[in-house]
Amino acid sequence: MTTLLQRCKEVTFKTEKLSFAQRHANQQKQVQERTREWKSDYDRLKTVTSRTACLALGAEARKSVAEKRENLRHNAAQVLERLKSHDDICLLTEDNLWMRLLASVQGLVDEIETGGKLAWRSYVDDQGTLEDPSLLRSRAPPTPMNDAAIAAYKTQYAVYASIIRLALPRSADDLSLLPQVIAACRAEAAKITFNVSPDVRRFFQDIHSGSATLASVTPAVLEWLAENRQLECYLIRAAGR
Repeated sequence: MTTLLQRCKEVTFKTEKLSFAQRHANQQKQVQERTREWKSDYDRLKTVTSRTACLALGAEARKSVAEKRENLRHNAAQVLERLKSHDDICLLTEDNLWMRLLASVQGLVDEIETGGKLAWRSYVDDQGTLEDPSLLRSRAPPTPMNDAAIAAYKTQYAVYASIIRLALPRSADDLSLLPQVIAACRAEAAKITFNVSPDVRRFFQDIHSGSATLASVTPAVLEWLAENRQLECYLIRAAGR
């Protein structure tokens, strides 16, 4: 009988120990899940707040963001109070309090992001637009000076295009960089000459296509080459050599 009682006590002890370990494991899992959920949403909030800090949100957006932020503070305070008053983290979600907290973070993120996108697009539009390099190339005579200006324009335009494609600025640097590259593009575009004679335009088109002959070198072409100090830039070779 004594042995049987001892065995029963041992089984009871082991069962209780196993039950306690299971509860502890469940609590650990809950803590990890809650931590992971909060970190994911809070990281999004930090990112979008950082990327929009340099923007001037509209009045309605600022008001809505303030309301969403106050709602988040209220829910966070309630969750903190719940954590302080209960040992079991599982109780945190009994009345959907945790879900309300996450929803308030997500709502604030969405509001900041929406307002930020509108403010960023407004800023980009205020800077003006640039002509696509391919269109500029099709309109400009293929003179050496134009080629150089368009090549430089194309380099700056690539930076411009990468910035305006952003949904939000990466940092305040994008706000200062955008007008700089626009100014650089316009400076290069100002160097492009469009009003050359038909003979000059045709001469450089023939040069680019490899079909230029002495017939391409008309008096108007010679005059233009001399005025622009380009006479020494070209050599005459017999065809086939």
